[in-house]
Amino acid sequence: MNVKLLRFFDRYIMGFFILILFWLKYFFLGKKEKIIHRPQKILIIRLWALGSSILTFPMIKQLEDYYGKDVQYDLLASSRNMWVFKHQWYFHAIYNLFSWKDIFNLLCGFKTYDIVVDAEEYFFVSALFALWTGKITIWYTNICVRNLAYNCGIMYNDKQHSLLTALDLIQNIWVPCVIPQRMEPLKYSDKDTRKVDTFLSEIPWKLICMHTGGAETAKERAWPTHKRVALIKELIKKHDDILIILSWTHFEKQVVQTIVDSLDDMESKKVKNICGMFNLYEFAYLLQKCTLMISNDTWPMHLGAAMWVKTIGLFGPELPNKFGPWPLDKNVGLYKWDGNACIKVHLAIWRKDTHYWVDKITVDDVLAHLHSL
Repeated sequence: MNVKLLRFFDRYIMGFFILILFWLKYFFLGKKEKIIHRPQKILIIRLWALGSSILTFPMIKQLEDYYGKDVQYDLLASSRNMWVFKHQWYFHAIYNLFSWKDIFNLLCGFKTYDIVVDAEEYFFVSALFALWTGKITIWYTNICVRNLAYNCGIMYNDKQHSLLTALDLIQNIWVPCVIPQRMEPLKYSDKDTRKVDTFLSEIPWKLICMHTGGAETAKERAWPTHKRVALIKELIKKHDDILIILSWTHFEKQVVQTIVDSLDDMESKKVKNICGMFNLYEFAYLLQKCTLMISNDTWPMHLGAAMWVKTIGLFGPELPNKFGPWPLDKNVGLYKWDGNACIKVHLAIWRKDTHYWVDKITVDDVLAHLHSL
């Protein structure tokens, strides 16, 4: 998928449609919206990024706790991230942005939803669906054209954690929110545990999961391979009761195999390549059995924290105070740079990290925090 082309299409083509739809709505329906005290149908929109999707769990949970289970909750996601929501709550319907049938069903429901909570930071297409389907529409007021689609906006606070910023959305409609002390874990079924239990039955050691990959739009987030190899060697040397599992999708299996091939025979016995072995829910259950998670700034880092595993996140160019493993006081976000993020998602800014700040993190830095955890 060409992400740059997708973003260009979204920003200019979808932005043009927002302008048209807004003025049609303004002249023919008026600008006033009905005040709704007791909603019957609520739509949540989150289209991209598995990690940021996981960070919306507390917001959705507290929204459901406040309005109750009698309300119909639907979700608009995409094939990129909808799977993290599949077993999480009893959504009446989950719509896929990349399914023509689902899009047609949504477009047939003009002003169907009493409340639409748009948790996307910058996609214009989510604003278009919010404007079409919602009576009360909630979003962050940080991109001017998108603002036209909403009647209940709040400023995006980029000085706080993304999880808290998602909670700000529903506080804007007077839903009382509590800062969560830990993440909402990803739910899995009994069927998802069987394969993992079989895998674990043959392993007598403690597990440390190390995730090596990153998003395709930010390759500079990846900690260098030679440092990972050095970290693995140090861990094996100092701890004879651990097994290090290297995780990623089957697409990156060869990259992980390169790390394994850099180890000697004794060390390779304490390392397991699990790329492509488990689905998302099996992987979540496996993480729950781990002692520690070490990851780049990417979705398995948030999944590890969500499964209540002590997590070390390796950061650059993003800021751990915004996207670190939650809760920040129980986990570690490592970074070594000037604090000026190259990526500002809420403003649709993605500058390339020419300094490769994540490379500044040393093996000793990770070891020091690992032992403190």
